[in-house]
Amino acid sequence: MVRNKVRRSTLKYYAKMASEAYINDPVYCFACKNEKIRKRFIYHFLLLRLNSSKKKDIIYFDKEDRGLCIFREAHYDYTMFQFLKCPNWVFLVLYFPLTIKTLMAYSHLDNKDVFDDKTYIVSPVFVSPDHQGKGIATSLLKKGMDELLSQGYKIGLETQNPDNVGFYEKLGFKTVKSEYYKLEKIHNYYMLCEGK
Repeated sequence: MVRNKVRRSTLKYYAKMASEAYINDPVYCFACKNEKIRKRFIYHFLLLRLNSSKKKDIIYFDKEDRGLCIFREAHYDYTMFQFLKCPNWVFLVLYFPLTIKTLMAYSHLDNKDVFDDKTYIVSPVFVSPDHQGKGIATSLLKKGMDELLSQGYKIGLETQNPDNVGFYEKLGFKTVKSEYYKLEKIHNYYMLCEGK
């Protein structure tokens, strides 16, 4: 199911879900070692990310609200203005150092050189930890992939979790570039699906 208009209460619901789903993500672990603080930070960071997705991106929701998947244009840049429209200014003050560390880790990402302008990127996809392993993420990904690939687009993604590479390969993705960032101790895999 695709929704064009998303209420703030819905964004908060999914940001909370993301804070649980991404608690062990390598980028967020690099940004914050304390798990309790990290969970609150991820909530606010993803609330900002989801808030900026409402108009430009394509968002797929699970019918039972157990997960979501966002597809965004590979060459679409989020602006500082969108960042300043953050729904929670407390986030900008309290979590500023963690935001800088997270953005520093993400700054290595090379979307424009790896993916062409006919590519949509999966960013992000997550499922409530209570419902993981039930095929929900797969279903959401396949729905978006089927629609976008049939229109002539490619689908790209980056994952910093080596354990996820095999999952994406089963969906038709291939690793087109990989890097290791020494400072952050993070692997990054660029993956691409061009359809049949």
